[in-house]
Amino acid sequence: MWYFHQRDGISIERKAQIDVVSDFLEQAEGLLNSKDVHPGAPAVIIVSVLEEFLKNWVEERGLELNGNEPGIDSYAKALRRAGLISGQDMEDILCWTGLREDAARGKWDKLNDKNKISIMLAGVDEFMGKYGPAKI
Repeated sequence: MWYFHQRDGISIERKAQIDVVSDFLEQAEGLLNSKDVHPGAPAVIIVSVLEEFLKNWVEERGLELNGNEPGIDSYAKALRRAGLISGQDMEDILCWTGLREDAARGKWDKLNDKNKISIMLAGVDEFMGKYGPAKI
């Protein structure tokens, strides 16, 4: 799994943020592999990591939220308006966010499939690798 290590040319602050993101993704992967943990728990962590990644990217670029409340949807829309992510990326983010919302609302039956959450983890990991700090 790709976790942003070995990146040159970024600030110490950004490197620290990336290290935290990496730690949380590793924790989510560990929870996902645990037989004693419902897949909803790592789903919440994975999308929270994605939200932090998007937030930092928006802040780094100085993008406006156009009066919208801060949140994953607003961050993704700002990046899309700036042409930094594709329409497919936007759809993926909305799908992943929906899984976190299911967990937040206690809809555990929609999150029983560990394979589905594993695919989400791989997708988020790929997304962040595609738009990692060297490309931002």
